[in-house]
Amino acid sequence: MNNFSKLWVFQSRRFLSSEEKQDISYTISNFLKSWAAHGADLKSEFKIIKNKFIIISVDENQTKATGCSIDKLNQCIKHIDYKYQLDLLNRLWVSYQDDSGDIATVSMSSFKEKIKSAQITPDTYIYNLAISTSKEFEEKFKQPLKESWAKIYM
Repeated sequence: MNNFSKLWVFQSRRFLSSEEKQDISYTISNFLKSWAAHGADLKSEFKIIKNKFIIISVDENQTKATGCSIDKLNQCIKHIDYKYQLDLLNRLWVSYQDDSGDIATVSMSSFKEKIKSAQITPDTYIYNLAISTSKEFEEKFKQPLKESWAKIYM
């Protein structure tokens, strides 16, 4: 991914099994082979990281993703979501790195409660699903709470 890539982050509410990861990779790979915007192929790639986050990127120096092409991406993700019940499009789940270094995913209301009760501290790492470029991914995908989008809840 280059700094000019547009990207989307989809978070699973739970960790993917190796079989799910393999099937999802196959589905997304096949989708990306024919993904286009107004007939122009989109130079795209994907990663599944930490068995939880699906990252899809498009090199917008080649061709920009359009509304219709983004709708098709969302249809692909909805298909995966329906098949595995992952809650991939629900932005009201928050993932953070717990004290043991594992990733925990909780509802937004539970997340806010954990901050209030100091189970999540200003130094706890939070995952940012709102990033939209490769550069932001490198710089802001995982940040301490005190530097993240969620600092407003401290």
